[in-house]
Amino acid sequence: MTTETSAGIQLAQALEGELERFAVPGMAVGVVQDGQVVLARGFGLRDVAAGLPATERTLFAIGSTTKAFTATLLAALVGDGLLEWDRPVREYLPRLRLHDPVATDLLTARDLLCHRSGLPRHDIVWYANPELSRREVVEQRLRHLEPNRTFREVWQYNNLMYLIAGYLAGELLGSSWEQGIRERLFTPLGMTGTCFSPQEARSGTDWSRGYRERDGVREEMPPKHFPVCAPAGSIYSCVADLARWVQANLNGGRLDGREVIDPTALRTLQAPAMALGQEARLWPERFGIGYGLGWGLESYRGQRLVHHGGNIDGYSAKVVMAPDAAAGVIVLADHQASLLPDAACYLVMDELLGLTPLPWGERMAELQQSARAGAKEATRRQRAASADTPHAHPEAAYLGEYHHPGYGTLHVTAGEDGLTARLGVLDLGMRHRHFETWDLDLTAVETALTLTFATDPEGEVGSLAVPFEPSVSPIVFRRRPAQELSDPELLATFTGDYLMGQLRARVRLDRDHLTVEVAGGQAVVLEPSGERTFTVRRQPGVRIRFLVTDSRATEIEVHPGGGVYIRQEP
Repeated sequence: MTTETSAGIQLAQALEGELERFAVPGMAVGVVQDGQVVLARGFGLRDVAAGLPATERTLFAIGSTTKAFTATLLAALVGDGLLEWDRPVREYLPRLRLHDPVATDLLTARDLLCHRSGLPRHDIVWYANPELSRREVVEQRLRHLEPNRTFREVWQYNNLMYLIAGYLAGELLGSSWEQGIRERLFTPLGMTGTCFSPQEARSGTDWSRGYRERDGVREEMPPKHFPVCAPAGSIYSCVADLARWVQANLNGGRLDGREVIDPTALRTLQAPAMALGQEARLWPERFGIGYGLGWGLESYRGQRLVHHGGNIDGYSAKVVMAPDAAAGVIVLADHQASLLPDAACYLVMDELLGLTPLPWGERMAELQQSARAGAKEATRRQRAASADTPHAHPEAAYLGEYHHPGYGTLHVTAGEDGLTARLGVLDLGMRHRHFETWDLDLTAVETALTLTFATDPEGEVGSLAVPFEPSVSPIVFRRRPAQELSDPELLATFTGDYLMGQLRARVRLDRDHLTVEVAGGQAVVLEPSGERTFTVRRQPGVRIRFLVTDSRATEIEVHPGGGVYIRQEP
């Protein structure tokens, strides 16, 4: 089958029809059969405004189809003796910590790659903070992210586990994930155009812009790069390069007469490692077998398929292989969250396998349209469900910084039309709904969320909660004091002895934090919770409030019901 044959011409025409059906500007398709690249070409436009056509060398973001590269790199390290699949990752990365101590101690490289850590996605952690280092996420932030299932209980897709995998690979290699992928895979496979960022991709001439549909109108999306989570989905490639990747995967790891991937590694990567639930099975022809390592596995009309999709800002992708038939197809599209790559891949696969074509385009276009319409209607109803009752405080009372140790700092500021919020690089439009709740517009991913403020017993706004990860309780961000209470000079103004009758409270400065010792008891650490207010470490219900006169603390109040202590003059 080539584009010169009648079959090839008919297939190209069918693909053009699918491009039009899904209203996607452009795509590129690569087809491998019996070890040969039989089709590699572009369809439509890679740049709508300039009218530039897509080609077989056009670079697109390939999203999570990156994961198979990361898994293959780890398999190479296993082959080198640097890594064992079932040895705890913590033996290689001693500072790794998850919220679940069992997962912390037992998590292996195999667990990372087959999505069974017990942790849900928590994607906003990396999406809002793309410039974090992988080390910081692994050693400091992951421990604060709540799991929703027990370790190895179920399959749950998780990009952060691939972040760990990439960081692990870099540490074992003494370099980085990017260098390992380039040296072990891109270079020996001859993937000369493939790279890791939109900046690299756009340094050449043949690259595609990314688009999305918003309120029924197509718009271009600005390029985004997420280096911290790159091992989960940052590769930019073209079908000419990815065809070589598929050739090697279908040919026992060999390409151009040389072994690039160990065939034993391929068998491990493409074997089921974790079962998938069948609740979402939509069509009888497709039955999920499980998830391997960086690859999804399914039975399709009697054939075993190895596949993975990818979605990232402005782009969609799909790679599907039928190893027993030595056939594979790659589809890259310049539109966010489109099912065109899926429909096109199965259209081509029916042709390669000699099967009666199924109406995949009709099926998936209907699914996509109904899903988008349903999500839009649900958001409309959510926002209309409650009367717009006034908030309990003046808007100025909500302004400030709110912090979560995993997600980072969320800033609430005053905008022209009321409050506005920002988390990392994400702007979060706020629209008051009722009481202490605002609707958020996470426009970058077209997701509607709510933000709810909470007050302390004194009526002061002390925290806010946002359901950034819907499978766990809303993520609570605690308000930072308006005046930074970590400055030793400021903290020193609170130190001294305070009396309540014969009871003495001694406040001391220990490096960068205060301690208090009451009635000769054990000194406890105070943690800032508000202006001139602290909580006791590990006893957050106990609050210490300093009363200040002329820039000097004169009294402390201990709540609840602990009394008032008056500063003792020297």
